[in-house]
Amino acid sequence: MLKKIILCALISSGAFAAHQIEANVNSRDVEGQVRLDMGRMGNAMQNTYIGARFLNGDNNNSNTIANTDPLMEVSFMVMRPVQGVQGLKLGLGIKGEYTKFDGNTYAAIPLGAEAELLLPLNTPFPFYLGGSLYYAPSVLSFKDGDSYLETRLHLDAEPIDNGRVEVGYRKIDTNIKNRDVTYNSSWYFGLRLDF
Repeated sequence: MLKKIILCALISSGAFAAHQIEANVNSRDVEGQVRLDMGRMGNAMQNTYIGARFLNGDNNNSNTIANTDPLMEVSFMVMRPVQGVQGLKLGLGIKGEYTKFDGNTYAAIPLGAEAELLLPLNTPFPFYLGGSLYYAPSVLSFKDGDSYLETRLHLDAEPIDNGRVEVGYRKIDTNIKNRDVTYNSSWYFGLRLDF
């Protein structure tokens, strides 16, 4: 039932001014993300994005957690093309993370960077290589949290304009004060739509 609610929310978000929606799945997890391009909403904030993400992680994709709640996130990022490097975009961002697991309440505010490169391949449609790294030390971790580290690498194919198919890997460490915790470590595939 939860998967149906998430899917309906992602599909309907396009009707409410979302400029990018993404859904990623594997055999155990479902992840949904929505981003709004602030520059397209009639203000001067070019290349600025706000977003929200929901990851319903499964404890089978974590060897350190028995009971997991979904990871919820809000984000703010600025991403621009890099001058002199064709097809490369770099972004800097800040996120707010919240979840519960094994009786612990976890919150963090990680800072990080994202990159995306249009691969110079002679193919019928474009391919993109992307990745991100976000980190929060103990001073930016709250409740029972001690640190946060998220790494992600993905390869996208864009067979139609503004529609991408994605294969990637993510690892999210949500360490608490008394132990190291991997919230999610898994491969996934997904779909991204840009409006």
